[in-house]
Amino acid sequence: MGNSHNKSNQRYQGQSVNSEHERQAFTSQFSLSNFVGNLSGRSFVSVTSSQSVYSASRPWSRVSRRRWNDSTLRNPLEASKTAWPVAHKESIFLPEFPITTDLLQKDFKIETTIAKGAFGEVYKVKKLSEDKEYALKVLSKAHIVNENAVRQVKEESRIQAACGHHSFIAGAVSRWQTKKRLYIVSEYIPGGELLELLDAYGKLPEELVKIFVAEIAIAVDFLHNAGVIFRDLKPENILLDSDYHIQLIDFGLSKWLSVGSRTNTLCGTLKYMAPEVLSREPYGHAVDWWSLGVIVCRMLTGEKSS
Repeated sequence: MGNSHNKSNQRYQGQSVNSEHERQAFTSQFSLSNFVGNLSGRSFVSVTSSQSVYSASRPWSRVSRRRWNDSTLRNPLEASKTAWPVAHKESIFLPEFPITTDLLQKDFKIETTIAKGAFGEVYKVKKLSEDKEYALKVLSKAHIVNENAVRQVKEESRIQAACGHHSFIAGAVSRWQTKKRLYIVSEYIPGGELLELLDAYGKLPEELVKIFVAEIAIAVDFLHNAGVIFRDLKPENILLDSDYHIQLIDFGLSKWLSVGSRTNTLCGTLKYMAPEVLSREPYGHAVDWWSLGVIVCRMLTGEKSS
């Protein structure tokens, strides 16, 4: 009897130990840090089961969102069985584009269209609470996803946010997203594009060219020292403010690139593209200086690049 009782206790203790190991393994497997870490840099589908993907794609009612509690995120067991409260088409643009649904209607009034791009349009708007004008870029999420440009758009917003405080770079004021669109509010530059000035007057006075080149060079040098390569320097991306000082805009092709590093992506505008970019050779920040040289030639001669 004693031996039988001892064997029973040992069996029970062994089961308890095994159960404890299984519980710890289960908790470790579904810990939030591990779950989020697996999502980093990969698609949502590739790191979850089909059941989890279905749960995350289900529409969330307003009641469900209100009832969501931060404690759920800190509980590994709850995190493993509860659907993520943000739709995938919203989460892929976080945290650069916060989720705000009524900021546009409440704060801004659209006055006119300034420009049209590959993913959307840029509008001149007025912020009603300040009676001040801004530039509002509205981008289509569907076009961005179809062109596999999510990373590009997020990097553009990060670069502008980090460098927009410079005197010769247009700063971003705010950005947010809705279910179908991204919104970026930037400073409104009233003087128009340098291209318009070149088309209207052709060759510019040498003294004026010196001022423009100096300001553009200061802005480009600042970007390079910050670890950014612009890659699309052209008159269309150089605006003039009310005092005719330059403002760089459109960081859609810009990239974080430390000093001395190289990249080989073929991008930019053909007229202002450096030879090494066109030939797909590794290149660095010097390609921006080539583009500036082409712009200088056009300002001094009035001739358009072929």
